[in-house]
Amino acid sequence: MSETLYVVDASVYASVLVKDEFYERAVNFIREYAGRLATLDLAVLEAANALWRHTCLLRRIPLDRYESLARYEKPLVYGSARLYASLDLLESAVRIASDFSITVYDALYVALAQKLGCKLASFDEELKKRLEGFGVRIVEIL
Repeated sequence: MSETLYVVDASVYASVLVKDEFYERAVNFIREYAGRLATLDLAVLEAANALWRHTCLLRRIPLDRYESLARYEKPLVYGSARLYASLDLLESAVRIASDFSITVYDALYVALAQKLGCKLASFDEELKKRLEGFGVRIVEIL
């Protein structure tokens, strides 16, 4: 696998699954950088939860499409990025979460980006605001 350029958080994968307003940007980004992306084992679970939320709570996705979309979660993530174990980054993530007042989930992606020395790719605007000015590099996915 080539050099890792970006750490991708679950918001990017979720956008592909639920076809939200970021869908085209997410698909193009993943296609362009596939093989040079990194993410956490947690990304599959978070993307699965986003799909469930958009199906069962928000009712944006018909229930009869849920299972077929759910089968796409693992190939989407595993086929585009090198996976890292969340537990290996937990100690750093707890510190980062406290320092930036962000969730441990988000802090895990930040810890991975710091460990690999690359930018974080995310559609999470609240996360971007919280990290602004702290030297955490976040890519703007166009």
